[in-house]
Amino acid sequence: MSKNQIRIGRVMGIPLRLDISWLLIFIWVTWSLAAGYFPQRYPEWAGGLRWSLAVLTSLMFFGSVLLHELGHALLARKHGVPVKDITLFIFGGVAEIADEPGTPIQELTMAVAGPFVSLSLSGLFAAIHLATRSWSAPIAALGLFLGGVNLSLGIFNLIPGFPLDGGRVLRSILWHIRQDLVWATRWASHVGQGVAYLFIAYGIIRTVAGNWLGGLWIAFIGFFLENAARTAYAQLTLRNLMDGHVVAEAMNRQCQIIPPQLTLDLFVEHYLLNGGRRCYVVGDRDEIMGLLTVHNIRSVPRLERPFIQARDVLTPMDKLISVSVDTPLWEALREMTAGGVNQLPVMEDGKLQGMLTREDLITFIKTRAELDV
Repeated sequence: MSKNQIRIGRVMGIPLRLDISWLLIFIWVTWSLAAGYFPQRYPEWAGGLRWSLAVLTSLMFFGSVLLHELGHALLARKHGVPVKDITLFIFGGVAEIADEPGTPIQELTMAVAGPFVSLSLSGLFAAIHLATRSWSAPIAALGLFLGGVNLSLGIFNLIPGFPLDGGRVLRSILWHIRQDLVWATRWASHVGQGVAYLFIAYGIIRTVAGNWLGGLWIAFIGFFLENAARTAYAQLTLRNLMDGHVVAEAMNRQCQIIPPQLTLDLFVEHYLLNGGRRCYVVGDRDEIMGLLTVHNIRSVPRLERPFIQARDVLTPMDKLISVSVDTPLWEALREMTAGGVNQLPVMEDGKLQGMLTREDLITFIKTRAELDV
């Protein structure tokens, strides 16, 4: 989990996280509703009513985003594709699917599930608006706004810009035609980048025309989509290079073990500065206490390091993510990314077998790419 994310619970067994950036967009949406949208449409409303309804509407809007992502997640789980979590962030939400779908039809159904939920919610809120406009203006206003925003959310996500839902629909079609997921992803990614450039251009035009806030936001979305499209294809390419390979093929079995009583000043002078490594094992071959990394050292002021031992600041084994020699390389990389770490201890039957670092993975991939194997 990223340090910028907060886990707030589970929805139907799926972990739900909030990225810190979500707070910014929540505040902005609430302020826009209370200070702009509601006063323009309902000038007779008191300030307390406007702000209360703005907070409620914002919460229900992000609840709608959550249901959109839950649609993807539940279909993925139905197809046997694991779902890691759902995260709400500045651009809405994302369901992190742990693997690629197995067939084009699975990709298609998983992709359309989110827009289907959004369009269904749009119809529901439109019905609420029509049913309440004669006797409750606040409820009708909430239904009108949420009906419109869910309609926009559903339509926007159907734009064929990978990795938007519409881009995934396009990829499923290309995949079905060619029966080649990598080829389909490459072309869907190219289309996605093209769509992103159109967003950026339109955003710049609107900014120059004077609508600088809306223009910058559209351009910002374009930059996000372009990066996401490029990253999605790069990840699939990287995964293909790792497929069929396990940790034992890339790990470093020559682990540097340091004694737990070693003081940090001596560790820095004799090991860290001279060894070229950034992570060391503390203990011995029979009993590993934990890992000592640059991050651990940086947490201790320089003048205190002669009096602090390695055992005092190490990260204990029970708090470390570990892998086995038979763990697939792609899974190991995902563990590193999810845990925000650059190395993983390789354990077998409770004993340390070696370390797997990002540098080990890069070397492994680069060598295979150079040899074209």
